[in-house]
Amino acid sequence: MASPQTSQKPPEDKFQDPPDLMGLPRSALLSHFRQKTDDLKDEGKRFPRLQAFLPQNIWPWISNYLKFAFRRKHRFLSYSSGGEQGVYALRAADGGQIFKLSIAGDWGTGTREANDVARGMKNFDPDYTIHLGDVYYVGDKNEINENCLGQSAGGYDGVTWPTGKLGSFAMNGNHEMYANGDAYFDNFIPTLGIPSSQDKKQLASFFCLENDTWRILGLDTGYNSTGVPILGGIPLLNKIPGIGADCKLEKELLQWLVTTVKVKERPKATIVLTHHQYYSAFEGGYTKPAKQLAELFGKQELIWIWGHEHRFAIYDKFADGAMPAYGRCVGHGGMPVEFKKPSSEKAGRALQYYDARAYAQYGEIKVGFNGFVNLKLAGNIAEFIDVRAAKQPYVWQDRKVP
Repeated sequence: MASPQTSQKPPEDKFQDPPDLMGLPRSALLSHFRQKTDDLKDEGKRFPRLQAFLPQNIWPWISNYLKFAFRRKHRFLSYSSGGEQGVYALRAADGGQIFKLSIAGDWGTGTREANDVARGMKNFDPDYTIHLGDVYYVGDKNEINENCLGQSAGGYDGVTWPTGKLGSFAMNGNHEMYANGDAYFDNFIPTLGIPSSQDKKQLASFFCLENDTWRILGLDTGYNSTGVPILGGIPLLNKIPGIGADCKLEKELLQWLVTTVKVKERPKATIVLTHHQYYSAFEGGYTKPAKQLAELFGKQELIWIWGHEHRFAIYDKFADGAMPAYGRCVGHGGMPVEFKKPSSEKAGRALQYYDARAYAQYGEIKVGFNGFVNLKLAGNIAEFIDVRAAKQPYVWQDRKVP
């Protein structure tokens, strides 16, 4: 396996190899395939991936996929009528009026770069940290333990998701749902939330942080992101309604926005966080959640931060058949950032910036910088600073958005 030409691994550490994560399709079937071939590599049975389709090798992969494919996905968790309601006061640990958050997407890879990103987030000393979703390959219990909870396994060092001084949250992605969401709901989110004298654990895959001026909504587009098993991963067929994934928001979440958060009764400057993109200059968007939210927010302009695409990109205000939103793609937390030029004429007109600098090279393939976003809220100003995890960090500061 080719090594990155821009950095060397210290001999005392062993993290997941980035090349094993390159070219990973957005498919439950093929993500389970990658997981099993990686397991065989760790057992000293490394072979070209094409050989995994030989009869003697294919069954471990297929059986692992079938174990999840036709099993009912995890029950969608919501908030009960009493107790914790998932709405938290946005506070600063120092008691001041500047609120600091560190946000990363597609971080759960267990790579050295993911470890560097976690360390960089801690160095910002944030009040809160938020993961936008995706733990690779399929977000099962072993991968949650190794890539999020720091438990070393399979010959690799574990990587730990960093927590903020006041709390931390993690959202649901499509890769967590490739294992039916069981490990995400049962093993990961119970470790998160806002510890206090009355322990406030994260109870569901959506939440709200707010003060008198700002409202930050973490919403779950991952729960409905996989479609019908097998058929949902086939091009053209996945365009048929009911077969492909539309990432719609569950009715319990929408009801919570109305009755608990009261977005209609108490409008505020709002930042929406989801795993999947509303629109994109590089690939297709998921407009169903935006159309659902438009029924609640009308034409209110939002800041919308997403992951899913493994890149960093900044958009001006744009609307794709629903509400106008300032888009920020921050899916460069841990996956190898593979280069792709903008292709969408619509969203491409709103594209202000995307990172096209090379960080490392594996064989003939160059990859970009991993990183995260630091968000500062002060008064009615939101300030975004993207920080790249590398030996020579690069900082790009977004314009201030009222």
